[in-house]
Amino acid sequence: MYVFINCYSKKNKEERTPKTFFIVSVAILSDDNIRDKSMKFIVMDKLKKGMRLARPVYNRDGVLLYDINTKLDKQGVNSIKNFGLLGVYILEPTEPEQEMSAEDREFEKFQTVAQFSLKKQLDMIVEQKNEKDIQKLADSIIRQFGKVGHKINFNKTLRSPEDYVYKHSISVAILCALMSSQLNMSYMEQINIVTAALIHQLGRAMVPVNILRKGSNLNEEDIYTINKCEIDGNELIQKDYEIPSLTRIIVLQNLKEIKGTNSPDAKLLEGTKMLRVADAFDEMTSMNINAEPSSDIMAVRELINNKKMFDEKHVGALLKSINILVPGVCVELSNKEKGLVIKENEENILRPVVLGFNNNEVYDLGDDFTFMRVRIFDVLKSMDNRVPIDKATIDKYIKEYSEKQTGSNNK
Repeated sequence: MYVFINCYSKKNKEERTPKTFFIVSVAILSDDNIRDKSMKFIVMDKLKKGMRLARPVYNRDGVLLYDINTKLDKQGVNSIKNFGLLGVYILEPTEPEQEMSAEDREFEKFQTVAQFSLKKQLDMIVEQKNEKDIQKLADSIIRQFGKVGHKINFNKTLRSPEDYVYKHSISVAILCALMSSQLNMSYMEQINIVTAALIHQLGRAMVPVNILRKGSNLNEEDIYTINKCEIDGNELIQKDYEIPSLTRIIVLQNLKEIKGTNSPDAKLLEGTKMLRVADAFDEMTSMNINAEPSSDIMAVRELINNKKMFDEKHVGALLKSINILVPGVCVELSNKEKGLVIKENEENILRPVVLGFNNNEVYDLGDDFTFMRVRIFDVLKSMDNRVPIDKATIDKYIKEYSEKQTGSNNK
């Protein structure tokens, strides 16, 4: 735990200097202390007896098989290797036991169950079976995430070529449910958008796995096959009248936007605009076995800066739905210094209050003068969103420095 005490402000009423604070007394902070806190991903053939799990492992029915902090024995290693997983997240040997909130546990469990359900539903669409019920899955996502009322930790899952479509589509559907809630959309609007998110990559699910495994190393024949599968997948959706018409329009408009075949004056549905934002964010930030993901902050900048492609209202809904630069996130600043977010800026998430590690200097990036001098370059990459210092300590420190700031301004 870090303890922050005796703060004072450099700013006074007569001098318009950047809003910068210093900590007179502070527990020892270092990059090493923070870096040691990140868990590692271990592929199955590297999994060994004695390793401790950093995330719970569920089966396709949502039954907890191994909990977080479980120390694997030989039987456990062999058991997990039979689950068909690419690998698991483990804790560093010296890392203390971790806690996981009930909400985060439910999120992990829901994602696991939903991805298997989605695969079954998409297979039914391809096989043109009538007993499919994709809207039932969409409804479960809306009930789980459509009225949350607060930001959530949007944990990423590692994706292989075999399961990428299902994990990606579930994540996009969850984001759409969260965003539609922020925009106070009706249930019928939500069900159309979330259903579209679930099926929008049907064509990609039809691509042969041997081509998907190539990543970006595709030849002309591979590209032709992928394009044909995407067209065929869309045709299956458009002629399936069990799928609501608005859902089918959203899928079609989204595909045309991706391919650049929409007319310049095309009027996109609100659901299409939302799907474009959620789809792009998850695509950029997903942990793909074939590609290095962008950080959340880099993805957010792309969404904000590319106003022609991404609607500002729906980007805003995304930012109000998930935690990005919240207390406990480690960042790299534009002055090359590393630091820790200690207070979120709800008005502008790119400008939080950050504690710099070099001199224990606090930068209030919400202040224009400070922001001209230093900005956040990127977040320090880690495999998870766990907070390295406890909320009570952060809250105590924020209260202390706020009181000092108020006292200074009243002088």
